[in-house]
Amino acid sequence: MQISVRFAGMGGQGIIFAGIVLARAAALYEAHEGRGLYAIQTQSYGPAARGESSKCDVVIADEPSFYPFVDRPDYLLLMSQPASEKFIGQASPRTVVLLDEDSVEDRPDLKHFTVPAIRTAEAIGHRDSANMVMLGALVQMSGVVSKNSVLKAIAEVSPMGSAESNEKAFLEGIRIAKGLKALDRDPVETAFAPGGRESA
Repeated sequence: MQISVRFAGMGGQGIIFAGIVLARAAALYEAHEGRGLYAIQTQSYGPAARGESSKCDVVIADEPSFYPFVDRPDYLLLMSQPASEKFIGQASPRTVVLLDEDSVEDRPDLKHFTVPAIRTAEAIGHRDSANMVMLGALVQMSGVVSKNSVLKAIAEVSPMGSAESNEKAFLEGIRIAKGLKALDRDPVETAFAPGGRESA
């Protein structure tokens, strides 16, 4: 089993941080949830810290030896229009796309979900946590890792003073995803069962 995820947006949106949290949750904490997983995380970004396109790829597998690069992601999370224009062409017909409802104008001819990530983060008082809203939606829909594993990773790697807001945003993303309807033509099978894992 193997699954690939690409986070894409603009510098300053926490794209790379979201990938680090996901990879850490899979590689370090899923063993405590009864699954031994391996993860590789790679990243690239423009020359400026903010305002340039940024992407972070995570490959998760149940075997230690696998190709570390993402050619056609299973899941593509888009948080800006420029990122959509740059990376949507690398999706396959089976890619599931999650996009921020307000910052991505285009709607792909693929299975996709719109997530009010930035709006939700602003509503809870932490716009910078929109990346965690998107991560919560991904975890709920894909079941790639458990909620508990991600919460442990967030607590460990969040900058000082931001763990609580990141956790809250992540849980909001899970809540939102439970009510989302896919906008597509055909069902898509993925490497993981839908609905997420919510072990206590």
